[in-house]
Amino acid sequence: MKILSIKKMLAVSALMLLPSSVVMASSDCTHLIGCERKFCEIETQLAQAKKQNNYHKVNGLTKALEEAKANCNNASLRQELIEDIDDVNQDIAEYTQALEEAKAEGKQDKVMKYQHKLQSERQQLQQLEAELSSLK
Repeated sequence: MKILSIKKMLAVSALMLLPSSVVMASSDCTHLIGCERKFCEIETQLAQAKKQNNYHKVNGLTKALEEAKANCNNASLRQELIEDIDDVNQDIAEYTQALEEAKAEGKQDKVMKYQHKLQSERQQLQQLEAELSSLK
């Protein structure tokens, strides 16, 4: 896998810290595209963090929103999505190879593990491709 940029690592870290209810709340932003959607999703997460009195998360999301508003443009979002798609495709190739090895070795627990990972990666790929097509 590629090394993620600092911006991507911050965004991924922020998303990983969020409970699923916050991620679900971001669906209110689905009618938006590009940078406007990114701003909306961060603002939604920020509101939820404030509601939960999670000041550490509030600070991080405030910085992320400021950074996004200062630097976001659809061309950079498109490039990030292309890079993310490449990363997911690479992960899919690695998991496919690991799945075949697990099948050959008869390790059913590993087979199930890699099948689940492949399913998850393919869903992520579909989501990223949909986002990319909405930016065109």
